[in-house]
Amino acid sequence: MNITMLTFGTRGDVQPLVALGAELRGRGHAVAIGATPAFAELVTGAGLGFRELLPPPSIRHDLFAQPRLNAVVREGGGFIRTLKAVPRPTDDQIRTLFNGMAAATEDAELVVTAPGTHLAGYIGDKPWCAVSWMPVNTTREFPAYQTKPRFGGRYNKLTHRFYDAVQWMSSSWMANRYLRTTGRKSIGGRSRFAELGRDRPILYPFSSTVVPRPADWPGRAHVTGYWFRDRPEWTPDPRLAAFTGSRSPPLLLTLGSTWPFHDADAVLDHAVTAARETGRPLVVVGGPERDHPADVHRATEVDYDWLMPRCAAVVHHGGCGTAGAALRAGVPQVCVPAVFDNAFWADRMHALGVGAPPVPLTGLDRGTLVDAVSTAVGDGRIRDRAVEIGARLADEDGLTAAADVVERWYAETAAAA
Repeated sequence: MNITMLTFGTRGDVQPLVALGAELRGRGHAVAIGATPAFAELVTGAGLGFRELLPPPSIRHDLFAQPRLNAVVREGGGFIRTLKAVPRPTDDQIRTLFNGMAAATEDAELVVTAPGTHLAGYIGDKPWCAVSWMPVNTTREFPAYQTKPRFGGRYNKLTHRFYDAVQWMSSSWMANRYLRTTGRKSIGGRSRFAELGRDRPILYPFSSTVVPRPADWPGRAHVTGYWFRDRPEWTPDPRLAAFTGSRSPPLLLTLGSTWPFHDADAVLDHAVTAARETGRPLVVVGGPERDHPADVHRATEVDYDWLMPRCAAVVHHGGCGTAGAALRAGVPQVCVPAVFDNAFWADRMHALGVGAPPVPLTGLDRGTLVDAVSTAVGDGRIRDRAVEIGARLADEDGLTAAADVVERWYAETAAAA
């Protein structure tokens, strides 16, 4: 079958779909991914077709560099304040967005949508299913990822319903405006996101060890396990290989797409101090380009599957995929959550016992980072727990489970056509 996957955002929004696409391609399917031009090489390098999408600044891969949003996050603005700070697209940008997604899926027999692109499914005419990096189905067992646990089951369900409505209102107006220009019927103002997992599958690419599947989730909500993209052909830069091979295991600092929120030089200085306080060298991925001392190595592109098992601990932003990679590597974690679902995953890592208490962006300074790294590196219980969880994840195959769901759903929709 011809499958097109749609996604916007950062590398963390694209790479899991590349992994799933490669799995489906290996099963004989033709797979293309619609994404922003910045990720064309990532997609084609995996042997997948690339469909260029040109989203507005509100959902582009460089969203976090937008000044207004950046300022709100640095001030510790909550989810709704942060959402309001996202740039509002123009009518021309909205047309470009939806026309692009329609063109990308023109020859598809099945469409897979990721966060930010689910509306393409609702206004399109193709069979489709959804992917989400964070748990969004309503449950009594834990609150919506945008909030903290407080009062239990009834409260938890209300938080899911509330944020479901907020996110629908913040995005559906674009679809409705586009539909009016094409003379088509509105999808309405009442959220349909709650239908995901009921009328079609929603796939969650994380482990049930991290988020046990709630008993009250609908039958088509699937916690598949993580979607890791193995790259056995990848070889490290010789300088990185030498740096990690000739010293004690380093501390790794990788803040991914959230680097723009930070005073990058200050954060790097704090990490250098934390590494030295614990007797470790430091590897930093991304961050400021500057001269580094002999005990610091900066890299721009790495394979976490190769690098993380060689590290003493990982300091990261709390992205779903980065947290999963650290879990798989069996190494302790320090999460520095900044925006959206970062805090949810940071809290999960701490609750699992694989990391120090999270250090939120607004509370990050030299002392808090040194303390957190010292805990992660020095507490044997955290190290042992990280190894234990890593061994559990080694027995999971999220890609096989996810590809099976996609194939079954296509067969079901084809039979019903």
